[in-house]
Amino acid sequence: MPLNRAYYAIKIAAIAKQLRHAGLINHTLNLPIIYLPGILGSQLYDRQKKTLIWGDYRSLIRQNHYQYTDSAAHIGVQQLHSFSVIPGLIENLITAPLKQLLEKALGYRDGIDLFFLAYDWRADHRHLAAQLDAKIHQVKQRYGEQQKILLIAHSSSNCAIRYYLQQSATQKNRDSIAKWYAFGPPWVGTFQSLALIQSGYYPAGKLFHGFSADDIASCPSAYQLLPSSPQVIDKKGNLVEEFDIYDEECWKSFSLGPYRSPTANISASTEHLREELANNLMNAKAFSQCVSVRHAAEQSVSQTWFLSDNHQTVKCAVYDQGQLFLNAKAIQKHYPNLVEQALTKGDDHLPIDGLLKGWEHPILCETETPPLGENYVFINQARTHRGLVGHIPNLRTLAFDIATLNQKAC
Repeated sequence: MPLNRAYYAIKIAAIAKQLRHAGLINHTLNLPIIYLPGILGSQLYDRQKKTLIWGDYRSLIRQNHYQYTDSAAHIGVQQLHSFSVIPGLIENLITAPLKQLLEKALGYRDGIDLFFLAYDWRADHRHLAAQLDAKIHQVKQRYGEQQKILLIAHSSSNCAIRYYLQQSATQKNRDSIAKWYAFGPPWVGTFQSLALIQSGYYPAGKLFHGFSADDIASCPSAYQLLPSSPQVIDKKGNLVEEFDIYDEECWKSFSLGPYRSPTANISASTEHLREELANNLMNAKAFSQCVSVRHAAEQSVSQTWFLSDNHQTVKCAVYDQGQLFLNAKAIQKHYPNLVEQALTKGDDHLPIDGLLKGWEHPILCETETPPLGENYVFINQARTHRGLVGHIPNLRTLAFDIATLNQKAC
């Protein structure tokens, strides 16, 4: 057993013991859970080519066609609980600790009362909203129309849930959600998304394969995660007023995305990305306008948000000598005089600034006792954005909260 799995087994056994001691182990039916992963959280399989697009070490050592095309019929999806690096020896745990917690400490059963909603995370998040509606309908068919459901989501999929609750969910379906647990919800977007569109994403470094900048730029979801009201400053700290992230002309002027390279040197694929850019930006703007603020339809659902403030992350990009600086380390290195203006607390992707606008319930830190079963924000020290779901204080709080709701539902 890899050491990280052994570590979680010990910690989760301790949480289970604490639940028993508190009298919170439910021996009757649990409230069904639907879990929605974030970006990179689902395995993608090309049915036509019979190859894995994303999901383990093979997707890093073999060249894949990562660019997104809207062809859902050809793409198979499956929840990615762990990412195998060296089979049987080294693996990156994704939702495996959460799954283990729900099964071992709370008695959930995958496919019975625990449902992982895998999806093509490159696609427009509005597709995921429709899939969530279908999954809720499926759960109700199994358990009855009056059944209450719990939602757990990581990162970007929380935006799909908010969109769903605001735009398409019936009041009956809203009322059926007993609680929604949001890990790292990027309500107002993040400069990290623009950084990936500019530079690509190589999980194991550029010695291995990964997502090129054009691969990322082909994904509608990447545009929907752009900062909704971005501020860009120059090296003197003055606001660059002409920066409008939803205007294609801005992308041309600042050499962003498919306009990184001069027109004379572009490939057919880059030309296609340019043709799609205006539409992607228009859809992203409409999506952002929905999810960047709270509305009554969404506030009617009880919620807990898990946010980390363990890093300095970018709230304001720096533009100098024809280049946008979108990374906290680069800003700290090259523009130490702008750190206070450009950086703020958050996780390694997501600044907390702006996330809590309109929130009227308790905001707690790890050392405080949360009002279990109620609305609250849990500010924690998770090491990374991805690690929010596996951070032990978060798992403990989640377990106690779910156990409390299960007990009330008996």
